[in-house]
Formats: sequence, structure tokens, C-alpha cells
Amino acid sequence: MKRGNSIYFLILILVGSIIGSILGKVFANYLPILNYGEAIGFGPTTLDLNIITLTFGFSANLTLAGIIGIIIAIIAYRKL
Repeated sequence: MKRGNSIYFLILILVGSIIGSILGKVFANYLPILNYGEAIGFGPTTLDLNIITLTFGFSANLTLAGIIGIIIAIIAYRKL
């Protein structure tokens, strides 16, 4: 896979996840199972170098709707 294709793939996965999460919130009253999910990540960690202080952290909330959006994005990528 070429580098341009992998960046396109990652952008498509991110967009699919965002759209899936938005649709999960919109249809939460009709299908509450779409908002079932888990949070993953790690809390902020600080690296103090006396000159500069860096803080790293990562958090993601994966829901069923977001995972469905990612799967649809992967299928769309394979069709293109």
C-alpha cells in the first residue's frame, strides 16, 4: 500500500467513526444500544525538562455506533 493510500485510509476511518458517533447520538432515543461502549486511553503524563514541560495523554470513547461507522468506512475504502 502506498503512503498516500494509507493516509486516505486513516482519514476515512476517522470520518467513519465521527459520523457513526453522531448518528448514535441522533438515534439514541430509538436505539439506545448504539451508545453502548467503553472508554480507552491513558491519563495525562507530564515530562518536565526544566526548559520545557510536555504533557501527553490519549482518550477515546468507542461506541457501537462508532464501530459500525468504522466498518462501513473500511468497506467503502475497499470498494474504491
